[in-house]
Amino acid sequence: MVSEEIDNVDKGILYLLQKDARRNTTEDMAEKVGVSSSTVANRINSLEERGVIIDYHPIIKYSETGLGHHLLVTATVALQDREKMVDDLMEVSGILSIRELLTNNENLSLEVVGRTPEDIEETLETLDSLGVDIERMEMMKQEQTNPYNHFGEEFANEGDTG
Repeated sequence: MVSEEIDNVDKGILYLLQKDARRNTTEDMAEKVGVSSSTVANRINSLEERGVIIDYHPIIKYSETGLGHHLLVTATVALQDREKMVDDLMEVSGILSIRELLTNNENLSLEVVGRTPEDIEETLETLDSLGVDIERMEMMKQEQTNPYNHFGEEFANEGDTG
């Protein structure tokens, strides 16, 4: 499948969705990128269908929800098992996200949360039983995101005349 080109309207929409998908309505985005709201809705649908936009996720401050143990775990799994392993790991209680890394060792990055140290220990024991070699664990303090600068703000302000 040949991927379609991402034009400046798409870049503006992607920028605005990354910046604040919850508060940017199609009408708001239309005004900022200089097209109609129906065009924005159609573009978003197309970007989703093409697999450019995969999903929408809020960033949650887990310490404020009673899940005070938030870790980033770097792990290694056998390369030939990685794809199937990721599907299995997403079913493990406490696993929020998994990033596959293109390297032989330390080829998974997992985000793990739990209420108590025992919750974390249980998740780690499950990982071990599934054949995941844990290389490193780091307590996460805070997460912030930023829109990718290539989808720059300039494309999200083309409709501005002031």
